[in-house]
Amino acid sequence: MSTFRRAFLFNGIGTKPEKLLNVMTPQMLEKFLSYQHDEFRRLGLSEDLSENAPMDRIAAEWLISLISDRVVYEHYIENGIIPDIGMGHSSGIVSISACFGAVSHEFAHEIIMMNRATMRSLSESGEKQDMGTIIGMSIDDVNELIAEKHFSADDVMVGSANSRICTMISGREDKVTELLDAAQEAGAIKVIPFKIGLAYHHPIIAKHSDEYVRFCGSGEYHAPEYPVLSIFDGRIMTDGEDLKKENQINILNPIRWDLALKKLEELGVTEFYDVSANGAIGKFSRINKRKGRIYTFDEI
Repeated sequence: MSTFRRAFLFNGIGTKPEKLLNVMTPQMLEKFLSYQHDEFRRLGLSEDLSENAPMDRIAAEWLISLISDRVVYEHYIENGIIPDIGMGHSSGIVSISACFGAVSHEFAHEIIMMNRATMRSLSESGEKQDMGTIIGMSIDDVNELIAEKHFSADDVMVGSANSRICTMISGREDKVTELLDAAQEAGAIKVIPFKIGLAYHHPIIAKHSDEYVRFCGSGEYHAPEYPVLSIFDGRIMTDGEDLKKENQINILNPIRWDLALKKLEELGVTEFYDVSANGAIGKFSRINKRKGRIYTFDEI
């Protein structure tokens, strides 16, 4: 009999703060505001996001996603919903590392703040990067379109295959825009440019992220309270060194979220709990509905 039945899924950055906070219960919002106040004061950020410098404001928005995850995670635990295993999408790896106790929440937040170093490096270089999402096309569809348009891997590539109908792309800003336009013309349901100036999950970010990667490896990592499935190679990670390496390679490598979800299904997972406040994981993930279901916090 499988020892894995229930998995917690952590979303990456990208959701606007108001979409997270507007759906929380009064009790959850009170906890969130307390955590936010303490951390923003510690990190020298203004809780009025508009008062922060541009790069600080972006990092502050991403911190809000992590703090929101913590509140939803604690909500599940308080209601007796305990994970057998977990998995994080992109910065969700940072979030799960903290919530599962591999690192402190403070260190996880400092990892997010280190994205500013990557932003500064890109700004100084003048290099233009971006990311985007194509809804209505699989990774095979997008790769066929990339080949048809004669884009090289240095131009643009699939940064995350989320499901058979949702694919994230990453690369040079102009090529990301061209590919999104081409996907729209080819019949995609919707295309969404991120407009964040960063090509995460593409090797071209590597030359700008040395400081970030070094910082990820500088903290003290412990064995997580629950196993974590790697989205890069499908390993079941059970010690701190595993999570350290996962955080270090995170932004540099493409993600196969779709295959990682299938791996969880193969391990016997039938209950998938979305730890984002607004059900973001459920919106871009697909599982076998005959065998499992994705739950969101508003259903608990």
